[in-house]
Amino acid sequence: MLILDSDHSRDHVLAELKAYSPLVSVDSYVLVQDTNVNGHPVYVSHGPGPMEAVLEFTGGDDRFAIDRQQERFLFTLHPKGCLRRVR
Repeated sequence: MLILDSDHSRDHVLAELKAYSPLVSVDSYVLVQDTNVNGHPVYVSHGPGPMEAVLEFTGGDDRFAIDRQQERFLFTLHPKGCLRRVR
């Protein structure tokens, strides 16, 4: 499992995802923290952040899928931030 919770800019998170995702084994997870910023739904003035990085990363990398099932308690600070390695 990999947890990303440092600089929350899109470019930094995307670089982390590209650099560290090969270390994650199949059926394990990458948890991208604070994907709720930049209006998802909080801190609208943040600018492109973790959510935008996740969407860009998963749009171009079929090894990972967003696992919304991990959000089953209906409250999370990282919506769409739980990425399961599927391949």
